[in-house]
Amino acid sequence: MRTGTEGWTFVVAHIIDGTPPETGEGVRIDVDPEHRAALSRAHTACHLAALALDAALAGSWSKAVPTDALGSPAFDSLAIQQSRITPHHSVDIYRIGKSLRRKGFMVTALDDLDAVTDRTNAQLATWVGAGGPVRIDRDDDRLSSRRTWVCELPGGSTDIPCGGTHVTNITEIAGITTRSPPARSRAV
Repeated sequence: MRTGTEGWTFVVAHIIDGTPPETGEGVRIDVDPEHRAALSRAHTACHLAALALDAALAGSWSKAVPTDALGSPAFDSLAIQQSRITPHHSVDIYRIGKSLRRKGFMVTALDDLDAVTDRTNAQLATWVGAGGPVRIDRDDDRLSSRRTWVCELPGGSTDIPCGGTHVTNITEIAGITTRSPPARSRAV
C-alpha cells in the first residue's frame, strides 16, 4: 500500500515487549542515541539521493510527469519499488517496467549507469559541501498528523512528506555516495 491509498491511514508505531499500556497511561521510551543518529543520517541521505537521482535523470522523459520538490521529473517516486533504511545505509530498488515507459521514461537513459551515478554523486557532493538546515514540520502534535521533511538546499527549500528521524543539518553527514548494482543484476 502507498500513502494516500483510500481507506488506509499510515502512522508511526512503536513495537513494545510485554503488555501494552492503557489509553492515557504514561510511557517511557529510551532511544540509543548513536543508533538513532546513524538512522537519521541514512534517512536524510536517502531523501537527498532521491532528489539528486531525479535531477540526474531529468532529461530522460518524453512526456510531462509529476515533479519532485525541486521541480525535476519524479523518477524516484514513480519507479520506487522498495526502500530500506538501516544505520549509515539505505537501499532503494526501482522497477523500470511498462507503466514507467508509458509515462514517458526513456529507458536508454540507463544505458550508461555509471554516468547517471556520477551526475547523482556530483549533485550530492555539492549539497553536502554546502550544508543546510533540516527539520520536520507538522500541523499539530497528534500521532496521526502529516509530517513533512524540509531541507534548505543552495537552490532553495525542498520538502517531502515524511515523519522519520533526520539530522538537523546536512553538515552532520560526512558524505553521500550512490552506486548502481552490478551489471548482471540489472533488469529492465
